[in-house]
Amino acid sequence: MVIRQVAARGGCDYAAAMTTRALALTIAAALLPQGAAAHPHVWIDTTVEVVLDDADRAVAVRIGWTYDSFFSLSVIADRAFDTDGDGQLSAAEVAALAGFDMHWPPGVSGDTYALTETRDLVLGPPEDWTAAYDGERITTTHLRRLPKPVEIGTGTFFVQVYDTGFYTAYTIVGHPLLTGGTGACKAQAWEPDLDAADEALKEALKEYSANQDVEADFPAIGRAYAEEVRVTCAAP
Repeated sequence: MVIRQVAARGGCDYAAAMTTRALALTIAAALLPQGAAAHPHVWIDTTVEVVLDDADRAVAVRIGWTYDSFFSLSVIADRAFDTDGDGQLSAAEVAALAGFDMHWPPGVSGDTYALTETRDLVLGPPEDWTAAYDGERITTTHLRRLPKPVEIGTGTFFVQVYDTGFYTAYTIVGHPLLTGGTGACKAQAWEPDLDAADEALKEALKEYSANQDVEADFPAIGRAYAEEVRVTCAAP
C-alpha cells in the first residue's frame, strides 16, 4: 500500500479536504451503476492507543469511535435512548447506550486490524467499553487485547482502521497514543494515497453493469482507503 505520513491529524482543513473528496467521489459514482453513489454511509473519527508492556511489546489496542451527527441521532432515536426526549442523555441513559456497538458475532474484525511487516495478528473481542453523548455525536471506546505480547524490536507494529466494503469511512484524528513501555517507542498516524484509492474504486466500479445493484454487493475497496498507526521503537 502506498502511503504518506501525516504530520498532524484532524482540524478544519483536513475535514474540509475529506468532505470535498467525498463529494467528488459521489458525483463520479453517480455516473456509474445504480447504488454506487451511496458509499460511504457512516463517517467515524477514530482514536488509536497502543498499550505496551515493560519490554516495549504490544499487548492491546484501545480504539475510540466518534460517529457522525446524523448516524448518532439515528441511533439515539431508533433505539429510544433519550427516553425523556430532552436531547440529552442522563447517566442512566448513557449506561444503556454503552455497548450498543460492541456485540459482534465471532470472527468479526471490528474494522480494526493489527499486523507486523510479516504477519497479520489476531485481536481479541471488545472489552472495557465506554459511551458518551454530547448532544450531537456519540463517542464510544473499547479495548482489544492481543493473545500474547508482540515483539516490535527494530520492526514496525501497525494498526489499520477500515471497513472492507467502505460502508463506513474511518478517519484517524489527533495523535495516536502509547501507554506503558519504556519511552523508547513512538506512534505516528499515516494516511493512504487517496488518489490511488480513488482510481482503484473507479476501476472496481467499471466491472458492474448498468442494471447491477452495486449497493447490495459493493466492491471490497475499503483497505485502499485505510488509515493506519505505525509504532516503532528505538534500536537497543
